[in-house]
Amino acid sequence: MTFLSKIVASVCVAAYCLAVAAPSLSPTDRTAQFLESARNNPAALMDFLARMPKGGDLHHHLTGAVYAESYIDYAVADGLCLDRVVATLAPPPCDPAQGKVPAAQALTDFPLRNHVIDAWSIRNFVPAPDDRDVRHHFFATFGKFDPVTNKHWGEMLAEVVHRAGAQHEIYLETMLTPDQGEATKLGRTLGWNEDFAAMRSRLLAGGMAQVVADGRKNLDAGENVMREILGCAKAEPDIGCSVTLRFQNQVLRAYPKEEVFAQMLAGFELASADPRVVAVNLVQSQDEYRALLDFHLHMRMLDYLHGMYPGVHISLHAGELTPGEVKPEELLASHIRESIEVGHAERIGHGLDVLYEADVPGLLAEMAQRHILVEDCLYSHEVVRGMTGSENVLPVYLRAGVPVALATDDEGIVRSELTWYFKRAVEGYRADYPTLKRMVRDSLDHAFVPGASLWVAPENFTMVPACSNQRLETEPQSAACRNFLAGSERARLEWKEETRFSRFEAQF
Repeated sequence: MTFLSKIVASVCVAAYCLAVAAPSLSPTDRTAQFLESARNNPAALMDFLARMPKGGDLHHHLTGAVYAESYIDYAVADGLCLDRVVATLAPPPCDPAQGKVPAAQALTDFPLRNHVIDAWSIRNFVPAPDDRDVRHHFFATFGKFDPVTNKHWGEMLAEVVHRAGAQHEIYLETMLTPDQGEATKLGRTLGWNEDFAAMRSRLLAGGMAQVVADGRKNLDAGENVMREILGCAKAEPDIGCSVTLRFQNQVLRAYPKEEVFAQMLAGFELASADPRVVAVNLVQSQDEYRALLDFHLHMRMLDYLHGMYPGVHISLHAGELTPGEVKPEELLASHIRESIEVGHAERIGHGLDVLYEADVPGLLAEMAQRHILVEDCLYSHEVVRGMTGSENVLPVYLRAGVPVALATDDEGIVRSELTWYFKRAVEGYRADYPTLKRMVRDSLDHAFVPGASLWVAPENFTMVPACSNQRLETEPQSAACRNFLAGSERARLEWKEETRFSRFEAQF
């Protein structure tokens, strides 16, 4: 017997013993017992978490989620040139004498390939005089591979949904700019107006309809290529085809205010016209000059646009500042509270500086009472922000009863996948199985999909009467439950996940 087979046998025996030793326990309790027995067994723990249903990834940047190796392939396909030193891309002609070589050289030149991958991700990051901080290195990667992103959405979507499906995710919301910069240009052309209503009217009359139409075409093209790559119409489609994919319209908040407003309006208009676009979100580092300077203005913009488009969801990056990173006045500016109370955020991405907000207990109570979910990018927070142990806010939110869902953020740049985030929750923060399962359920219950929930109330995971006491099968036996699911996409996703949990827990 090989060493590996001994490990597998011991895991299987442990699972069997749990199952026969406690026959009166529920499947969920037996599964929870198994996780505790596997907590200090790396092989068993990784196997358990790899197979566990993981619901939805709600905080996901498309360009940051694709791995550097894929971007190299795109650069080769586009015939671009690569700067050997700074690893930036440029159109041909290339000039090897000036250090600008064909990107294809990164396929066979192993040192160059590794240099590019390290430059386009945080892999092997080592501080240097001109690259001293991993967070700054992280944000700098986007500009380096940006020249290939807009031409390859189909390939990029295929990569991320395949990875999601392979990890037993069933839902993915990814952030991107559907119009590929047209709204930004329109806002720059038409200029700023302090009167939001007048500015909206000017943008609508000045070409916003075309921006929205082009954004929808871009999404169509990307999804069509994605489905072709994955073989979604074939008899044996890729596992990624089973993932429900939705988009958030991202807004680059470090841009001038007229461009930010135009991007916001494009997002609200597009989400009103296309059900695939489910929300608007503000992105880019929160300590950028304009992101800080115009924060309150951005929230007032969202407040106005929310009033005009009340059916469009809003999820906001907020609370991404840490002590010493900015002036104390900025750290204590209550960005999370204002994002919720003025910006109408239904979900908060990151939420790292919650402990520095005014009246922290009151804010946490408000978030719990209003069911404001935190998209916790746990692993990314550790490796990019250095927030480990007591500095990490996951336990803070969980203890306060605030709903939380684990999310990947930028899995390609961070060189990670969602399973690793679950692993860190178990290893670093003693998360037990009921906690993991609750976060998975919350990821779907707070997903921006239409329809009633399968649960009687948020964070109360008791099934609605129509579906209670039903066997967890693909098609419920009760006509009442089948009719309920038929009328709600949200409930269908949640039922699908519960059937997966049932099959998963039956193994222990």
